[in-house]
Amino acid sequence: MVDFTLGDLSRNFVLRRQNTFLKQNLERLTQELSSGRTTDVAAHLSGRLAPLSDLEHESKILKSQSVVVAELQSQASVIQIALKNIQAQTSSLADDLAVASVSISAVNVDALSGEAKATLESVISSLNTRYSGRSLFSGTTVDISPIENIDGILSGLAATIAGETTAADVLAAADNYFDAPGGGFETDIYLGATENLSPVSLGSGDSVLLDVRADDPVFRTTLKAVALSAMLGDLSGSLDVAEQRRLAENLAELTLSNQSQITGLRAELGYAEQRIDAAATRTATEIQAVDLGRDALLGVDPFQTATDLEATQNQLETLYTITSRSFRLSLVNFLS
Repeated sequence: MVDFTLGDLSRNFVLRRQNTFLKQNLERLTQELSSGRTTDVAAHLSGRLAPLSDLEHESKILKSQSVVVAELQSQASVIQIALKNIQAQTSSLADDLAVASVSISAVNVDALSGEAKATLESVISSLNTRYSGRSLFSGTTVDISPIENIDGILSGLAATIAGETTAADVLAAADNYFDAPGGGFETDIYLGATENLSPVSLGSGDSVLLDVRADDPVFRTTLKAVALSAMLGDLSGSLDVAEQRRLAENLAELTLSNQSQITGLRAELGYAEQRIDAAATRTATEIQAVDLGRDALLGVDPFQTATDLEATQNQLETLYTITSRSFRLSLVNFLS
């Protein structure tokens, strides 16, 4: 049994306190050397925290803006893909309509009608595209798909053109159904809103509006031409061969001329995408600048930190040597 005097206990207390201090200092310096930043912000800035607070506030705003811009990038990209699909599908149909207008028969009319129905399904699906659970072509009613299903479109159009015996009359009736204010398209087919979403801020005073809605005239024309093409086979009872050929020719011309309108929409969207991309680059640069400013405030001198770390390690080793000689402790007991 070893007896300890008050002097021994006092010396033991001092050594242990010094040991705790040195180990805490060692941990702090190791962390600062690894991160390059101080662990004691208030002391490092001498209590002047306002500049850091301003940078932290700006960083939160910029990072929030970055999330919004990234969301816009994805949304615009999805809309562009939908428009590309509509253009590709209708362009192919226009070519086949042009061929049918030259040489029409019951066989190729039925095949063409089948192709047009598939195209109509694809166009409807594209216009009903959703991103993050929100409809992209519905205006402010983002919770509603904007276009009725194919059966609703074809049944409504069939009732409208029933009894027409010429291509011109069929087209006139379809024009009234799709284009006239309060017509069948607006009352039965388009389910979205007539108001656009508000512009979204891109930062630095800039904003962008992705306002492509499914009731745009270009999509009314697209749906009209494709739906009538899908009904060519059903019209064989009311239109003779010559009128069927004339209707196919008119539909081919309508679909082809509408391609330039779709191209125009895609170009406008492309311009918006460029601005969104520019905003993303600008925001990333500003975030980097804020981070550099924060590093300048909180950064530590790596050489000085490494020097202090080495000195602290030496002090800890010296303290251990003194302690072990005084109390004959093992390293394991000393560090426990």
